[in-house]
Amino acid sequence: MVPVREIGVALCGAATLLTLVGFSSGASAHNESQAVTMLGAPLTLVQSTTALSPPTLRFHRDGRLHAAWIEKNGVQGEVKAAAIPADHSSVAQVSVNPPGAGPEAVHQSPGFAIGGDGEQFVTWSSANKNSGALFASDLQLARSADRGARFVQSPVQVNDDGVAISHTFEHVVAGKNGEVYVAWLDGRSKDRSGAGIMFACSPDHGATVGKNLVLDGMACPCCRPMLAQAPDGSLWVAWRKTFEGNVRDIVVARSTDQGRTFSPPTVVSRDGWVFDACPHRGPSIAFDGRGRLYIGWYTEGKDEQPRLFISTSDDQGATFSAPVALHNAATSLPDNLHMAVHPDGRVVAVWEEVTGVRKRVVMRVSDDRGQTFGPMQTLSRGSKAEHPTVAIHDSGAVALGWTEHAFPHNRIIVQQGQLSRVVTP
Repeated sequence: MVPVREIGVALCGAATLLTLVGFSSGASAHNESQAVTMLGAPLTLVQSTTALSPPTLRFHRDGRLHAAWIEKNGVQGEVKAAAIPADHSSVAQVSVNPPGAGPEAVHQSPGFAIGGDGEQFVTWSSANKNSGALFASDLQLARSADRGARFVQSPVQVNDDGVAISHTFEHVVAGKNGEVYVAWLDGRSKDRSGAGIMFACSPDHGATVGKNLVLDGMACPCCRPMLAQAPDGSLWVAWRKTFEGNVRDIVVARSTDQGRTFSPPTVVSRDGWVFDACPHRGPSIAFDGRGRLYIGWYTEGKDEQPRLFISTSDDQGATFSAPVALHNAATSLPDNLHMAVHPDGRVVAVWEEVTGVRKRVVMRVSDDRGQTFGPMQTLSRGSKAEHPTVAIHDSGAVALGWTEHAFPHNRIIVQQGQLSRVVTP
């Protein structure tokens, strides 16, 4: 383990039956398997003529689904959260941010995490209005101690530099003992890339945030990093790193001391994708209950062909399996991959399928710990659906969300369901 550049001082209705029959896709063959998902009717969580961010979905340990998102009308914006019952009744929205600390933009969903005792933590970037600098923002962290019924009206500022630069594209996870971990992209500590990747820990349930740590000065400047905590308590960060020659591949780093130090970044797959701008496509990372690490990502490789892959590691990131290709359609392009993993290794992957006139949200399910995936299933119904997200509860409950656009309305759609009990070892 090597120290980061700075050391922190604290530890920190009627259902539709969808039958997905598995087949090999870039992995070794195994007995044909089946994953069955019961999906209820979609819920329109929000419908508005204002701009909406993609949603973030999280399950409380009691099985209740919660969502967070951003709404913005011109310069006025609001971060919102809501609990969503399984029957979609009584969806009460609450405001997260106080007046004067609204969100800077709606290009990404807010960071959102739920602790084991039901505390909720929401992050967003608010504009730094004092500087006049382009894209200057500060990263805010708000917390709720009553399962999202109310959020404290004095959010904590995560970035500790006081510099009028960008602090954004964050991800947040709640630790097992009241810690809150945040990783984000930052305009400081960058080398020849457009951003550094930063990390901070709150050791006290989000009341305060420790010193910011630099993990890498060569991060892709708009590809959102992602955090995950393994069953053994280790903390992992995945991001798109900028290598020599503008090669932009996915890497991971690991901390075994609650974020005080991190290992050097390890490349997941040497795709060799050269891109002279920022693709706005970060990775997805998760663990199952046996410690298998799952990484999903977008790349165009060396031949500029858009692809989505998932790879796994059983040796703590020392080696990764051959990537499994998710997209197999000849008439569309894939984009914006997100995945979630059940403790027993069932994987749900969602992404966009794009044609010349249409964007659809689709899903594939693996019941054998990411070795193979069933056929693609279309979730959305409109002509322009984007930015899907997914969450899985230990019970096998699954939640899917995305945005839809049908002029003059923007919508956030949420759909809940249940995974089958069938799992291939």
